[in-house]
Amino acid sequence: MELGRIMARTILHLDLDAFFCAVEEQHTPGLVGIPFAVGGSPDARGVVAACSYAARQFGIHSAMPMSQAVRLCPELVIVPHRRGEYSRYSAAVMDLLNDYTPLVEQISIDEAFLDLTGRPEKGQVLAHQMQTAIRDELKLPCSFGVAGNKLVAKIANTVGKAEAGKGAGPPNAIKVVPPGTEAAFLAPMSVRELWGVGPQTAEKLARLGVRTIGDLAMKSER
Repeated sequence: MELGRIMARTILHLDLDAFFCAVEEQHTPGLVGIPFAVGGSPDARGVVAACSYAARQFGIHSAMPMSQAVRLCPELVIVPHRRGEYSRYSAAVMDLLNDYTPLVEQISIDEAFLDLTGRPEKGQVLAHQMQTAIRDELKLPCSFGVAGNKLVAKIANTVGKAEAGKGAGPPNAIKVVPPGTEAAFLAPMSVRELWGVGPQTAEKLARLGVRTIGDLAMKSER
């Protein structure tokens, strides 16, 4: 097969926006638009498992101690987990994705990769179709990254959600990285965006003058 004829891959990364909170809002519509968090009691060293976009306006984020979250937002509503419900909704989302491709790789309760290589539609079109179906059929918001591989698709999703703003509602983003633009897209980003690069590795790389993915790409293997 000629190199020019190799089919470009189409990989999508799905992220359900504030998934636990979206499920809770379906059970309790009064939660829509107000600051609330899913998690344990602040009196029992509970932590924030998820928080609404309204709560994020106060600086609250997942994995934060609930006691700290309440200090940041005294009117914060705390909702206990519905683990069984989250699993049920997650399974319904994955079933819907399988209508588009059998190549679905679920990586967490609210994330998945999809390989749509070979489909005649563009990745952005398919992402919009799935986003609409998940919203209309399951009443869940979600965002997509579209690229030629998993790493870039996942980073694209993160960037797309950030570009959508930090308002009181879900981003519902779709970010596409066209083939051939991956290097330019990744170059200015921190090496922390790469899988396996944690704080200690990033610190060691910084001592070598490597702070961005572009810096790393310029380094010799030696």
